Amino acid sequence: MLTRFAFTPRFDTFFREFDDLFVPPAKEDTIRPAADVRETEKAVELRLDMPGVNPEAIDVKLEGKTLTIRAERNEEKTTDDKGWIRRERATASFFRSFALDDSLTGSEPQASFKHGVLTVSIPKREETQPKSFKVKVEA
Repeated sequence: MLTRFAFTPRFDTFFREFDDLFVPPAKEDTIRPAADVRETEKAVELRLDMPGVNPEAIDVKLEGKTLTIRAERNEEKTTDDKGWIRRERATASFFRSFALDDSLTGSEPQASFKHGVLTVSIPKREETQPKSFKVKVEA
């Protein structure tokens, strides 16, 4: 499971700056996509926005207790550069890394990419999942 924080709008920049201390500096064209992390009874789910990325260009790796997500967005090459007034979208790299705790198995992560959003689901270990038992009460 990932470490939980209660993010509020005024602390958003603080945590990003704090995160920058522990993440190696990125090149100018590297984007660190924002991530939503959600915990369910059976898994932890991460959602990252990666607009314009081809699904084949996404690399999701789980090594030990580290989940690393990399992707490339390439600009469309055209032979005719006439008619452009402004071009701001260009080639970019996406990179994000997450430290996982011992409650996650990491053995069968699943990933899907739909409408520019990457969703990665990492199952919890069986012994850490909540258990419920039906108890027969005699009166």
